Amino acid sequence: MFNAYKNFWKGYVNFTGRSTRSEYWWIYFTNLLICLPAYMKYHDAVSTRPYNLEALRSLQAMSGFYFFLAAILMLPSIAVTVRRLRDAGFHWAFIFIALVPIVGPIALIVMLAWPSKKDEDADTEEQDQITA
Repeated sequence: MFNAYKNFWKGYVNFTGRSTRSEYWWIYFTNLLICLPAYMKYHDAVSTRPYNLEALRSLQAMSGFYFFLAAILMLPSIAVTVRRLRDAGFHWAFIFIALVPIVGPIALIVMLAWPSKKDEDADTEEQDQITA
């Protein structure tokens, strides 16, 4: 898990390598654990106490933090998704299928869960790029 997350940050602009299925999902799970407290605080301030001034001040601070966190994680998350699609044998442009309402995100999740497609020529060279 820690090696996968370390590789996530080392290859944050690497769109040419490959990411295994387990590596992708460990990264996704770790990012979820990092973002979940901020999201829960945001949801609490919006839904349960919308007229509470203290909650609105908290909401302002959490919104800034959540935006900052999302901005930091955006590029590496796109890069690891492109690498995962490539590892599963799909073209990188399939990342845009997530923009199709309702079925798009489901289709992308299915593609990301697809088993790795073995490519003997590029496999060793691209894995060396990620770990270097």
